[in-house]
Amino acid sequence: MQIVQYTPDFREDCLAIFNSNLPKFFAADELELFEKFLDAVIPADYYVVLIDGRPVACGGIFFDNRNNEAGLAWGMVSVLYHKRGIGKLLTAFRIALLKKRYPDKMLKIETSQHTAGFYEKNGFSIVDIVPDGFSQGIDKYTMEMAPATGN
Repeated sequence: MQIVQYTPDFREDCLAIFNSNLPKFFAADELELFEKFLDAVIPADYYVVLIDGRPVACGGIFFDNRNNEAGLAWGMVSVLYHKRGIGKLLTAFRIALLKKRYPDKMLKIETSQHTAGFYEKNGFSIVDIVPDGFSQGIDKYTMEMAPATGN
């Protein structure tokens, strides 16, 4: 297993990973947002997990200057590779990167009821829940992790 920086060559693979997670983990109307994200992403902030040279997961980090927030963005594992520790590896990689780059920032993620427990196990706490916040049947969980510096 190898984590590499995203390049546009991985665009179609990442879209396939996204589509494999429909409709449980993502809403179909989020696809356009994800496509725009991929087309604008800074490669140093988005990553792809390869197994035998094949993309099986992707996920990134963000820093929002406007809101002074850092966090996890668009993390997903192909449904064919769920429950194999790939999401845990990619999440740990991204959290470590965030803590190194932004040690004094509260980390944030917006996720659903289907993955909130996973992120709780990885150090995040639920701060808000919006029923159907992403789409019908997909609640929006806002979660945070305290800064590495403890501030």
